[in-house]
Amino acid sequence: MATANTNSPMRSVHRAFEVLKVLELAQQPLRLTDLAQRTGLHVATTQRLVNVLTEHGYASRHANGYTAGPAALSTAHAFATTSPLRLVARPVLEEIATASGLTASLYVRVQDNRVLIDRVEGGQRPHYSLPIGERLPLYPGAAGKVFLACDPGHDLDATARRLQPVTLANGTVLDATAIRTDLEDARDHGFAVSADERQFGTTAIAAPITDAAGRTLGSLGLSGATHSLRDVQSTALPADVRRAAHTIGARVPAAG
Repeated sequence: MATANTNSPMRSVHRAFEVLKVLELAQQPLRLTDLAQRTGLHVATTQRLVNVLTEHGYASRHANGYTAGPAALSTAHAFATTSPLRLVARPVLEEIATASGLTASLYVRVQDNRVLIDRVEGGQRPHYSLPIGERLPLYPGAAGKVFLACDPGHDLDATARRLQPVTLANGTVLDATAIRTDLEDARDHGFAVSADERQFGTTAIAAPITDAAGRTLGSLGLSGATHSLRDVQSTALPADVRRAAHTIGARVPAAG
């Protein structure tokens, strides 16, 4: 549902971003009526907003509906080439990917999602290669759950109730109690592990990237084939990924 705001110009901006977000997450072109339904907006309002987005290149109209437009790629490129986090993290990703043989990934949080902004593949061939710019829910998945678990401002009980039920890729269904326990474990240890949660056959471990003030800037994840990553907690990987995440956070320039 679009964000409410009593100021009309600001309300329109919020609504336009809601439309754009739906287009970004869609896996296929959306008809105007589908777009209106997913945003919770009136069809006429949706038409007006998508027309503006199309005019500026952030939406494209096709015979079978609307998609995100080419200007979204330009914005993503601008972020990728100027983001202090990505620029600082790149050599660290390369180092840990080479040392571990796993795929190192860098994520940032966007509302209730995580977005992959960089990735370096190690020596092991990845079971599944996530596209740069992919937007995923925060839960399940190691790289997403650390945003929820390692932020002291999050009420884990409320978060677990909001997320339940969650069905993992391996078929396991998690209720609020199981989600709460999982997030609490990640908070206690400072890292999260997922095995066959979002993608069957893939295991990942991730740690939050924080600045000197303790603010979460992103998450660093390592992933590989589940069959080669048994009992991850007893290996050196948790310490390695936490150390790499700390290195990135310490190198990011302080916000003005």
